[in-house]
Amino acid sequence: MARVFISHATQNVAIATQIRDWLDRDHETFLEVHPDDGIQVGEAWRERLHLELRKADAVVCVVSEASVVSSWCTAEVAIADALGCLLLPVQLGGVIHPLIGHLNHIPHATAREQLEKALRQFDAGGRKLAKDQEPFPGLDAFSTALSAVFFGRDTETRALARRVRRGPGLLAVVGPSGCGKSSLVRAGLLAQLADDPRWLVMPPWLPGNDPLDALARAVRKAAERVGLGWTLAETKDRLVLDGLRGVAQELVDEDRRLLITIDQAEELFTRAGEKDRQIVASLLREALADNVRVIVTLRSEFLDDLRALPELGGVHLGGYVLAPLAREVLNVVITGPARVAGLKVHPELVARLVEDTASGEALPLLAFTLQHLAMGVPRGGTLSSERYEHLGGVHGALARHADDVLDSAVAETGTGKEDLLARLASLATLDHTGSPTRKRVSLAQLDAHTRDAFEVFVRHRLLTASGDQQGRWIGVAHEALFTEWLPLRDAIDERQIGLRAAQSVELDASQWTEGERADHLLLNEDTFAAISPLVADDDLSPDALRFLAVSRDRIHTLRHERRRDRRRTVSWLAVFLVAAVGAAGLAAAQWYNAGVDRDKATARALVAQAQVARVSSPQLALRLGLAAHAVAPSQDTSAELATTLLSSFGEAAPGGLSARACEVGGGGLSPLEWRKHLPGLAYRDTCPASG
Repeated sequence: MARVFISHATQNVAIATQIRDWLDRDHETFLEVHPDDGIQVGEAWRERLHLELRKADAVVCVVSEASVVSSWCTAEVAIADALGCLLLPVQLGGVIHPLIGHLNHIPHATAREQLEKALRQFDAGGRKLAKDQEPFPGLDAFSTALSAVFFGRDTETRALARRVRRGPGLLAVVGPSGCGKSSLVRAGLLAQLADDPRWLVMPPWLPGNDPLDALARAVRKAAERVGLGWTLAETKDRLVLDGLRGVAQELVDEDRRLLITIDQAEELFTRAGEKDRQIVASLLREALADNVRVIVTLRSEFLDDLRALPELGGVHLGGYVLAPLAREVLNVVITGPARVAGLKVHPELVARLVEDTASGEALPLLAFTLQHLAMGVPRGGTLSSERYEHLGGVHGALARHADDVLDSAVAETGTGKEDLLARLASLATLDHTGSPTRKRVSLAQLDAHTRDAFEVFVRHRLLTASGDQQGRWIGVAHEALFTEWLPLRDAIDERQIGLRAAQSVELDASQWTEGERADHLLLNEDTFAAISPLVADDDLSPDALRFLAVSRDRIHTLRHERRRDRRRTVSWLAVFLVAAVGAAGLAAAQWYNAGVDRDKATARALVAQAQVARVSSPQLALRLGLAAHAVAPSQDTSAELATTLLSSFGEAAPGGLSARACEVGGGGLSPLEWRKHLPGLAYRDTCPASG
């Protein structure tokens, strides 16, 4: 039910009242002169008009000569256009309002049918489900094609449409995982604007690992809608040469607006590289003009990261916080799609579903349960309470289904259950709060057994596969699988150390990037050695992988420098030691040589004294000779001793020295000692005992 404001000149009250009567049954109308709900006597009319205009989804403008010259009617039209309201001009007498001359004016004669049709389209296109379409998408987000069965968010859809229509800038729809951000934008906002001829809605795109390629593909599809047969290569060339703003000018004229939608924009930070992120942000900033709008869906914790992008400096960035669905709306979420699909749901089952779901936080589980309840039920059939019991209720249906799919995958591929759970756990990473969040993995990186096993999960809608220029990517259909399926939750817990290590690296990499890649922000050798064995490349973003690689290269460089410095130090020490040892050796040699010379001089003096004393005191001469030989033994001292012995103590006996010489030796030296001093003489082995 749309809120409709009827703008008119005083002269056209009768026609304005007629229009109110046409629309009041199916919509909430406001006509200021109506006695029941118009402006009352004594009421501040300007404030009331402003209030009703701000509340309005659509404004019916009765365009006549009187309204064109009316300053207040003109102000109402301008305010409604600025607020982004749906403008529906009803023409009297062929008059066209100059402020909205680019819009089709409806002749009064055919106005009723066309007004009702336009407002029906505004209310989700009449809620008609295409043939063979399922009314409940399960863990998938509602797409634009499923807008007919998207219930419970009418108020939010209108509010979001008003924000987008209001003016240029970038609007981020933020909220926790599972609150329905993607569904609101796709099945709510985009479905509403898609039928508005004043808007060209570009298909929503996910950044992934290559956001430039994803953007180019979305632009090419938008070009197809306006009859431009650009190839993907041509589209990329145009983005490089003309920028997104130049491309937008080719897609829409000044009377039409272009809406660019980025779904799951957190992938700009979790999957895209820094360079690609900067390029995309720059393209968006340049494109944002009067007729270009950008809307993104984003997990709450990444809003500050988006605002901090320097490439978006100066861009008005608004936030629309989406809260989980209120409990009182759960009833229509169940019964609305069922009614459109021609399915019946007993009130008792509706009450049980609402009670078991409890709150909007469990909306993904409710959607999954409803999908499986409706599978195979023909139009006119009834959703079964018995089947609900078999599924295990809202909180048990997903886990039980996942158990069955796991068993099927094990049976079909021969992969071990624990091994397969570990591989499924690789589809999870940790967010800023430490909670598991999904990531997509390239199928090309998986071995054949894992690919085959994952395809079983894709077939049963627990995993989703998508493709781009870089190949096929796979991920969980919803993060509820991480929390509600105990075996997978346990497998993720076993990877907590590695995931937390990866989270730490991501944080360090972010600080390094913000710090202009300063070397002191890189990992040191000890930290790198501790953390690198714990993280897998698949768990890291391109920025984090680059951070690790630069850290590793820096560590290798520092090691090389340390080795070079050590070699240089050792070389200098060796030179110093050689010099020091050489100097010490020279000094020692000089000192030794000086001592030898002194000893020789002393020995010569003693020999001279011995020669003098030999005549007067042979024993003194002998002792002086012994002293000279002790100080500096040489041939001269030995000869002096022998001469003294032979000349002073008699001739040698046939067996050796004379007995007297032996006596002298016995009084001073033993024969053995004499042999040592004078080895060239013959000695008797014994000496007389006396005499």
